[in-house]
Amino acid sequence: MSNSYDELLEKITASTLTTENWDGILTFCDKINGDIDGCKLGLKSLKKRLNNRDPHVVMMAISVLDSCWANCGEKFRKEVSSGQFINELKALSTNSQRLVAEKMRITIKKWVDNECKKEQFLSLIVSLFKQLKEDGYSFEVDDPKKKTSVLNSKYANDPNYVSSAQEEEEIAKAIAASLADAEKQDKIKKTTSSLYPSTNKATTPNQNSSANSANERKVRALYDFEAAEGNELSFVAGDIITVTDESNAHWWTGRIGVQQGLFPSSFVTNDLEEASIPKQMEAKKEPEVVATINEAILSRCLNVLHECDPTGERPDPADLAQLEAASYAQGPLIDAQLASIDRQSNALAQIDIAIRDVLALYDDAIQKGGYQPYTAAPPTAAPIPPPQPYAYTNQPQAYQQPYYQPQAQQYQVASVATAAGAAQQPVPPQYYPTQPNAAQWNGAPTQQY
Repeated sequence: MSNSYDELLEKITASTLTTENWDGILTFCDKINGDIDGCKLGLKSLKKRLNNRDPHVVMMAISVLDSCWANCGEKFRKEVSSGQFINELKALSTNSQRLVAEKMRITIKKWVDNECKKEQFLSLIVSLFKQLKEDGYSFEVDDPKKKTSVLNSKYANDPNYVSSAQEEEEIAKAIAASLADAEKQDKIKKTTSSLYPSTNKATTPNQNSSANSANERKVRALYDFEAAEGNELSFVAGDIITVTDESNAHWWTGRIGVQQGLFPSSFVTNDLEEASIPKQMEAKKEPEVVATINEAILSRCLNVLHECDPTGERPDPADLAQLEAASYAQGPLIDAQLASIDRQSNALAQIDIAIRDVLALYDDAIQKGGYQPYTAAPPTAAPIPPPQPYAYTNQPQAYQQPYYQPQAQQYQVASVATAAGAAQQPVPPQYYPTQPNAAQWNGAPTQQY
C-alpha cells in the first residue's frame, strides 16, 4: 500500500541524513519489484518527496529515483517516461534550487547516455534533454574552484576585483566600521541641533510636507481588501486612497483619513470616477431567491427523507440538500404566519367575551326593572241627558231645527277612532266630545207659560 511506501521513503530521505542510506534505498527498490503495482505506488510516493520544500530532502529523493531507474526494470522506466511525470522532471530541472536543478539535469543526462539509447520507449526523456540543452541549461557540476580560477585570470588587472575570501572579509569589516562611525557622527549632529534649534530648521517640516504632498496622488479601490497584518490598510470598493509611496511595484503605501498602511497595487485604479461593476463580478453573484411558503416543497422534502437509507449504504438523493435548504428557508415565514394567526384568534376571543358581558348586563337590567307591557282600557261613552218637554204657545213658532247633529257626528267619529286605537294607546281626555246643553238640544230657547 502507498502508506508503507511513504513511511519507508520518509526514513531514507529524511532531512537529518548527511549521506545516502543505500541499505534503505535498495530495500525500497526490492519492495517495488515485489509488488504488482509497486512501480505506480513507489513513483507516487517519490513525487511527494520531490515536491518537498526542503532542498536536502529533494536531493535524497533524486538519488532514490536514480537507483529505482537502474534497479526496477523497464516497467518503472516507462512510468518515469510518462507525460505526467516528464513535467515534474522539467520543473525540477528549471525552477528548483540551484543544486537540486543541477543534480536533476545531470541525472537526466546519465539516463540519456545509457538506458535511453537502448530502449526506444524512453523517447520523452530524450526530448526533454534536447529541449533543456537548447534552452541553454548546463549538464555539468558547477565547480567553484574552476570558476574562481577563470575569474581570477579574467579580472587580474582590475583593482576592484577581490580574488580571495579572506580579502573579501577584510573589506566587509572595513565597510562596517566606516558605517558605524558615520552613524555616530549623525547622532552627535542630531543632539547638538536639538539643543540649539535654528529658524532654518523650523521650516523643514513644512518643506517636507509640501514635498510629500507633491509626490502624493489619489487612486480608487476596485475591490474590497481586509488587512491581514497590522501594517496593512483595509478598504472597500469605491474608497479614495491617497498613495504616499509606490516604490514597490506590488505593494503601495497609502492612507485613508488617519489610517495608513500597505495595500496591493492591483486592487486600485487611477480612474477616480465610479465605474460600472465588471461583468465577471456580476456573473459571480447568484440571484437572490425569495423564500415563500410552499407546501409542495415541504411534502417533497418529507417524502425524500422517508426514502433515505439510514445505514448509509445507499446514497442520498441528489436534490435532498436543495430541498432541505428550501424547507429551512420557509421556517421564519411559517413562524411569522403562525404568530399572525395567533394574534387574530386572541383578538376574536376578546371580542366574543366583550359581547357576552354586554348581553349579561342587558338581561340583568331587564330582570331588575320589572317591565310589564301596557294595555289601554276601552273608552266609556258620555251619558245622554234626558229629553226636555216642549212648550206650546199661541204664537207661531219658528222652524225648529233638529238636534245638534255635528256633535253627534263628531262623537261618532271620535268613538270610531278611539275604538281603532284602543289596543295601541289610551285616548287623552281633551279629545272627548263635549256634552250638549239644553239650548243645543232645541233650535230655539224654550218658553215657559
